[in-house]
Amino acid sequence: MNIKNLNQLHKLLIENKKSVSELEYTKNNYDHFGDLIKEDLPTITTDFCEIGIYDGEIYFVFILDSKTFNLKLFDQLKNKSNVKMYGFVDFNKTLYPVVNFDYDNFVKLIQQDEYLQVQFDFKNISVSDLFKKYLGLVNIFENNKVIVVNQLKVGLVKNKKKDLKKK
Repeated sequence: MNIKNLNQLHKLLIENKKSVSELEYTKNNYDHFGDLIKEDLPTITTDFCEIGIYDGEIYFVFILDSKTFNLKLFDQLKNKSNVKMYGFVDFNKTLYPVVNFDYDNFVKLIQQDEYLQVQFDFKNISVSDLFKKYLGLVNIFENNKVIVVNQLKVGLVKNKKKDLKKK
């Protein structure tokens, strides 16, 4: 995935009347290991997630109100091979997937934080399929009545350190 793919997705979102920001280059992103990424990353933001490119992958980061997360949603997300969940404040600790995962403990941990970040990474996927994945994920969150932070309206990005999970 590259900047051309991100621009094509941006165009597709606009053509389908989806709210989306202009392309930006964001700073202060962190990789899987908690290390600061020195380069600025190309990103766009919709009313549901941040979409960006790092290390040849395109990622979606949804920020959820932790209190609205539920088992039905978890059951629909847990088997996706490209999903990672982590806190908002303690973003360096992956909460899912982890060895010996315990759902009850997971719920206790996310209730201690206002937000839960859910990230999906994609590699070797067409822009049209990426758009379909985006619509499918938005549908899952909407159907489960989860509150997804609209990052176009809420300035969380200024107050958080984004963790970009690297394989």
